[in-house]
Amino acid sequence: MTRKLLIGFNWLAAGVLSVVLLLAALMPTDFFNKEDWAKPVILVVTALGFLLILNAIKKACQNISARTYRYWLYGIAGLILIAQVWVAVHFIDATRADVYFVRNQAIALAQGSHRWAYYFKVYPNNVNSALLESVFIKLLLGMGIKAPSMILNLLRFAWIDTGLLSGLVLLKHWQHWRPSGLLLMLTWLLSIPVYSYGVFPYNDALVMPLALNVAALGWLFVNKRGWQRWLAGVGTWLLLAMGYVMKSNLVVLIIAVLLTVGLMVVLDKTRWRLAVEWLVGSVVTLGLITMLMTTAAKHNGYVKDPELATPVTSWIAMSLNPDTQGQYHGADFYPIRNTKTQAAKKKMAAESIKSRVEQMGPLGLVDHFYQKLGVFYSHGDFDAINLIAQWLKAPSRYILHQRHYKFWALLLTQSWYLALLIGSIWQLFTQRKHLISTAMLSLVLLGLTAFHVLIWEVEPRYALPLLPIIMLLGCEGWSTMPALALKFKRRLAVSWVLMLGALVGMLNLMQMSKKVTVNQISIAMQGNGAYFTPNTLSVKNRYHFVVRLHGEQSNQLVLHTKSKNRVTIVVKHQGSVLKRVTGQAEKVQQIDYRAVHAKQLNVTIINHGKTPALYGSGLLHFSNDTGAITKQPQMTMQWNVNRVFKPKNPTQKIKLTPNKSIAAMTGLFLVLVLVSIWYRPADELNQRKRV
Repeated sequence: MTRKLLIGFNWLAAGVLSVVLLLAALMPTDFFNKEDWAKPVILVVTALGFLLILNAIKKACQNISARTYRYWLYGIAGLILIAQVWVAVHFIDATRADVYFVRNQAIALAQGSHRWAYYFKVYPNNVNSALLESVFIKLLLGMGIKAPSMILNLLRFAWIDTGLLSGLVLLKHWQHWRPSGLLLMLTWLLSIPVYSYGVFPYNDALVMPLALNVAALGWLFVNKRGWQRWLAGVGTWLLLAMGYVMKSNLVVLIIAVLLTVGLMVVLDKTRWRLAVEWLVGSVVTLGLITMLMTTAAKHNGYVKDPELATPVTSWIAMSLNPDTQGQYHGADFYPIRNTKTQAAKKKMAAESIKSRVEQMGPLGLVDHFYQKLGVFYSHGDFDAINLIAQWLKAPSRYILHQRHYKFWALLLTQSWYLALLIGSIWQLFTQRKHLISTAMLSLVLLGLTAFHVLIWEVEPRYALPLLPIIMLLGCEGWSTMPALALKFKRRLAVSWVLMLGALVGMLNLMQMSKKVTVNQISIAMQGNGAYFTPNTLSVKNRYHFVVRLHGEQSNQLVLHTKSKNRVTIVVKHQGSVLKRVTGQAEKVQQIDYRAVHAKQLNVTIINHGKTPALYGSGLLHFSNDTGAITKQPQMTMQWNVNRVFKPKNPTQKIKLTPNKSIAAMTGLFLVLVLVSIWYRPADELNQRKRV
């Protein structure tokens, strides 16, 4: 009976992923649509092509020696390391929105300040993130490293890669090491979310690998003896506690592990005394870590204000807004936040919940949860494509062609995600061995899905801890699927179908690229200070600042103000005036100048009014140019610099992606697919000769 229950959990998770597969294949544009999406037929054809390529890789892996296979693994591991180091060095996030507050506060704490931003009174859930980051920044400052972003990127990648190592441990245990180990490493190498979240300085990367880490350590705890067992046990305790104090939604991971331990005792997979010892250790560790973080917060000057903190019900109310698919919405958040007392906040949130549930009714709620499921799961990039809008450092070629790169990255990522979902569904429906570890992963998947889809606010990045699970199950599923062995006529038929699909896809992409043109490129921006509690900089008489652009061509500067004062704004490059404008401040925010390849612009604002002109700004504890930590925080002007393609010169317009890129990508993909279809390993050829 218990075994059937484990299979039931896996089947339920497979059912959820089956719905997700349809959403991700046929209607990703219906949810959280900020991207340039290829048509579903292109996504499906590309996913099928990937499955054929993977089928050929699987055949090849089964027909090489163990030594050669090991060299292949080493080669992919080397490529992963090279790619991650290159990205960590060349892409530095400018830490906007929540990340801006966490980074600013972490630097202040590392420098000995005990003053906390008002933001943390309203969002106490991010206090622990600031405390943890401050430890690393203080350590790096002590080593003389003033610009720690690159080192923190490298550390973040190293932590994310523990998920890969844990996945490999599980696959080795599941006994489909060849080819599943190589397929998981290949998936990791090609995963856009791994790279994007590796340079995103928030706690998402911290929780990303936890489910696989806990599953691998749990297996070691059960199957090892002596100090190895208890080292693995302590590891599970620390990871579960750390995940919970950093992101409270990971209470579902704790619940999933507790259920799994109970099922193991019932199935006689472990002794009940050992399970009790582990349970006591986990509870004690959770209590100690929670107490440690609370003490550290108090020691660093943080004091909770119950009247300012947003109640839990406010997020539930926000999640029930049918007009926003349950996503974060300022119009929901700010009225509750601005209410004076905690009791009044809770009352307003409760009334909102009640009215929305009554308004939608049972069928409306079902449709709303369906919409939230689509937001949560339908995008295989887990919002990585839109994660970072402001860079301290990024390659010029990427900045100038980022929409082009994002389009291809999204298309390939979404198609690979579809292939992973197919593999995961197959594995969950067919697996009859190693049910305990698989059921634990299924429980995490079901728990986090239920938490965000049925209860909480939803965003694609909240599902990030589930991505490594889908990667693991998908790669194992690819390995256990029956190998596709086609006779000559069927190979020919499949080849023709894929060639026709590639042709249709290429023509569709060319048509799309013709319709979608890029009229403006964001070259650089300083948007810190605009979120939550907007900052303003007072210009009384004259204010001068420098905009660093690293040589990219630009022709527009945008400032941010609502002031009515009469001002003059002068934009200079290498001493010569590019543009001088005079007028009411809010009417001369957008300054167009002649196109120039500038490493920096010198901007002067002259206020002709009797009262200060107020411009949007941000208080930064680090340089907006280099990322180096400053001794004192500085108020920095908000600005955007763009390259605008004027309608009067249509030949300058840039297509979404050039036709030659479409033809090249389609041709390369088609060659890989056709080679995969017609590839026949030596043993298959020998078998045919014997026949």
